[in-house]
Amino acid sequence: MTLFIQDALPVMYLGLPLITSRLTKQDCIPLMEKIFARVNNWMSKYLSYAGRLQLIKSTLVSMQIFWCSTFSLPAIVIKECEKVMRRFLWGGNGSSCKHSLVKWSIVFLPRHEGGLGIKSLKLWNQVLLLKHISNLLNDHSLWVQWCKLNLIRKHSFWTLPISGPMSWSLRQILRLWSLALNHLVYVCGTGDRFSLLYDPLFYGSSIFSTYGYRVIYDTGMTSSELVQAVIVNDQWCWPTTSPDLLEIQHSVQDIAITSSSDSIFWKSVG
Repeated sequence: MTLFIQDALPVMYLGLPLITSRLTKQDCIPLMEKIFARVNNWMSKYLSYAGRLQLIKSTLVSMQIFWCSTFSLPAIVIKECEKVMRRFLWGGNGSSCKHSLVKWSIVFLPRHEGGLGIKSLKLWNQVLLLKHISNLLNDHSLWVQWCKLNLIRKHSFWTLPISGPMSWSLRQILRLWSLALNHLVYVCGTGDRFSLLYDPLFYGSSIFSTYGYRVIYDTGMTSSELVQAVIVNDQWCWPTTSPDLLEIQHSVQDIAITSSSDSIFWKSVG
């Protein structure tokens, strides 16, 4: 008979800590130690400046992708990781320091803007987490189906409160909704994927957030009935039973409708 030993969280699984609460600096020690050890193993004094820059881009930044795509890293962890890279770039290592020749904020800029093209870990962390938001809207993976079943239920993603029974890491992802909204393009089609009331297809906002519950009541229809009523022959036909609905009908005329399925794109159509 095989004996199992009971353990307690956090534990490491597939290189990441399994946690039930906020990610702390203590939880990220394995990541920081891994980066620190790699830098100390390189003989930086025998490397050219271009060689150190290439190692930072190809190795040190890449070592953090797995963590950054799963967690919102604490600011102190990002600061420590960037400090190690900064020291290594200017000829030191993880423990010794040399004077920086250029401000680190300038180093992050692309080469055509006078920088060195090193990725900002804070922005890179946000970009990788935004990919999860894109998946929530467009993907059909097991994780997405779980989120829709357990968290969203009958509501739109955009009306989901950032609280309640969800993991800390998922809450951090959902906090980026407003940032993601600046880059999403909604293309209305047959009404099979969007909520005409709750999704932000109304010039970056939603009908509900702009007009409130009253306009929903004025339509006299449920959400499912509304789709069939307001999109007729690829044209908007909102009810005109109240001043707000008249205003909506006038405003949505510039929002194109296609005969295909609803679609969400990043930055531009296609």
